[in-house]
Amino acid sequence: MMAIVAIAGAQSIDTGKIKLDLLRAPSSPGANLLGFAVSDIEKPSDVSEFMLTLQSATNSNSLIPSNYAVDLAPFWMFRAKGLTTDKFNSGKFSDAFRQSFVISTAIRNTDSSKDFNPLNLYQSFGTKFSILRGKLSNKAVSILETIHDLQSEIASGVNRDLAGQLEADSIYQALKKSRQVKLAETMDPNNPEVRAISEKMERRMEKLKSSIVESYDESLKKLEKEAASFKIERFGFFIDFAGGVSLEYVNRTFNQSRVYNAGAWLTFGANYQNGLSILGITRFLQNPEKVFADDQGTLKNEDISTFDAGARIIYTATGSRFSASTEAIYRSVLTKNTLDPSWRWVLNAEYDIGNNQRLTFFFGRAFNGATTKDGNVIAALNFLKGLGNHR
Repeated sequence: MMAIVAIAGAQSIDTGKIKLDLLRAPSSPGANLLGFAVSDIEKPSDVSEFMLTLQSATNSNSLIPSNYAVDLAPFWMFRAKGLTTDKFNSGKFSDAFRQSFVISTAIRNTDSSKDFNPLNLYQSFGTKFSILRGKLSNKAVSILETIHDLQSEIASGVNRDLAGQLEADSIYQALKKSRQVKLAETMDPNNPEVRAISEKMERRMEKLKSSIVESYDESLKKLEKEAASFKIERFGFFIDFAGGVSLEYVNRTFNQSRVYNAGAWLTFGANYQNGLSILGITRFLQNPEKVFADDQGTLKNEDISTFDAGARIIYTATGSRFSASTEAIYRSVLTKNTLDPSWRWVLNAEYDIGNNQRLTFFFGRAFNGATTKDGNVIAALNFLKGLGNHR
């Protein structure tokens, strides 16, 4: 996530924007609230400007994705003004927050899940950000240092060569002298004639600069190659916060909406350079006016509060595009005399397709439903696409 720019006088030379492969974890708080996230426990990841998650589950009778989520990163969408490489690797909360802050929304359509009414539509809104996010790998820091050295070398060379050519260029010097004379006559830098001469000087300087940049073609190619090899991998301890609320549109009618659930959670753990990640989660969810079956099978309507705690282990071999993980979460019910405790277990296999695309298959056991205890096997294929990754 960087812009590579060399400075020449008052001008900037865009030495090329590199498309970085940023996606490391398909985490969406919107999908989490509606129960179709690939995993409830995700390690922190640097984000794209725009992320789209599509999911086709085994209980869908169509190849068209039944669930989808959209996540936006405002900091990156608005050009990340003021970002430097030291801030990119900063451990300060303010830097971690703004670079990782995500706004999320998700849609869950009709399926056969007993906790979701097939006649209704569900939408969620959430946010997520990093409190601590770890540090870049030594390799990534080394590449950044190389990029910095190349930038400095190119910038100083262009500045030096451009200054020399401007000094020796008769056309530019004649325009410069003419501007000085006209400015002395009018004493107004905004005079139309003065501005017209300034624009001619600007065009002449751009022409000379273009020829100079071409002479640095080999250095620019080397710079581009180094930037393209930069991989964002953070290691060490981390803490992420996420939360939000979801709505249920009764009979798919906009003005008949009600809160389906709301909650907040912390994800924490450590990433190691040997490819192992050990993660944990604590989560509180409030489910207003939840319909559930008691021990006698009688349906009741009551607010239900739950607290989840769980762990996940992820392994990715060095240099591999494939990763595997398993997670288990125990759900305790804080509301007395309502539901029994339950648990969720998931086996996850993920493949990095490249170009900011990831394909994930997961299989496991879901939390028990509220109105029935059957049908808790889950399996789905999930596709994540990240857009807006030129830096």
